[in-house]
Amino acid sequence: MRRTALLLGRTPEGATRSDRALVDLARRTPGFAARLTGWLGEAPQDWAALVGPSARRTIEQLTGAVPVSA
Repeated sequence: MRRTALLLGRTPEGATRSDRALVDLARRTPGFAARLTGWLGEAPQDWAALVGPSARRTIEQLTGAVPVSA
């Protein structure tokens, strides 16, 4: 997941696509939002730049947790 987000994040279009994909996964895949929140908590320096504003809002709505920012 992280590697794909890094590759997509090389361009503005890719970063937007990555954020939308994370939103989609968080909404459709049980437990993914919680898992992503865990990744952000465990290694915020690795994930903070890869999770865009839409994904952060979705995570917060689905888990009730505010994602960690680096």
